Amino acid sequence: MDKLKPLGRTIDDVILPTFAAYVQLIINKESEIKSTRRETHKYGFTSRHQLDIYHPDKEPAAPFRAKPVLVFLYGGGFVGGDKVNQGFAHSLVFGNLGHFFASRYGFTVVIPDYRLTSHGARYPSGGEDLKLVVDWVKTSLSQKQGYESIDLFILGNSAGGIHATTYLLDPAFKESRESVVAKERTGAGVLLRGVVLLGVPFHWGGEDNAILRAYLGEGKIYENSSIGVLEREKKKGADPALPGVKISILVSELDPDLIYDSSKQFREEWKTADITYDVLEGHNHISPQLGLSTGIEKEEAWGVQVAEFIKSGATK
Repeated sequence: MDKLKPLGRTIDDVILPTFAAYVQLIINKESEIKSTRRETHKYGFTSRHQLDIYHPDKEPAAPFRAKPVLVFLYGGGFVGGDKVNQGFAHSLVFGNLGHFFASRYGFTVVIPDYRLTSHGARYPSGGEDLKLVVDWVKTSLSQKQGYESIDLFILGNSAGGIHATTYLLDPAFKESRESVVAKERTGAGVLLRGVVLLGVPFHWGGEDNAILRAYLGEGKIYENSSIGVLEREKKKGADPALPGVKISILVSELDPDLIYDSSKQFREEWKTADITYDVLEGHNHISPQLGLSTGIEKEEAWGVQVAEFIKSGATK
């Protein structure tokens, strides 16, 4: 973390040196990270629709009425990203994140691969893929012993956070959302209890480039941004209230200004949601997920914060 500040705040400039700064820290914990049991399952209709599930080897330290399940959607700007980064740190990322929450807190962690633009992804395919993950949790994971009642949490990073907000806001997913939302738990089943949005650009200002046009649509970059969808739904009087669901917006200290500004705007605009906002000290846009399972307290502090958020949102 101490090496990050001189790198600046521009995402393209910090990616490679940030990965270089963390590679040995992660490899040092290789045996521990690999000790967490991982299974791979198909959850959708294409070969890309695969997910990894990281199983805790013990019950959560705190008693939970329902099994806490965390779905992590990584970033990658709509064009990159995999549930296992084969070219970095002995392929330990994002197993390090799965291991951190599963081994330390007893959470079950699900990390799906979703469609990128090279797979034909176009808005709102990110929301469609998250819906398929939710469906898989409801129809497959919930059938396993001990998972009859699930408290579901979503952690979306950067583009993954955009896909999470698509699911939360777009009317195409209203029926799916309503099937997993309730103010209080009244029985078994899957309930969405919290969403963490980490380093998410809720709009792109005046940015207009080929990648944004490819995913969001020609002439629809703002319209299909998270802020744009929220504003559209508000005009119809249909912005979701999401009873029983807490939302945490996390911005890294060294994130670009656009992420700071759009995060604050999103929080102010979505008045019907229960939203908190925090800044992660010392981190940049890339570093939070790389810092988990390094065993370094300041690197992992944000993960502890997310775990406390999950505990606070779980069924009482």
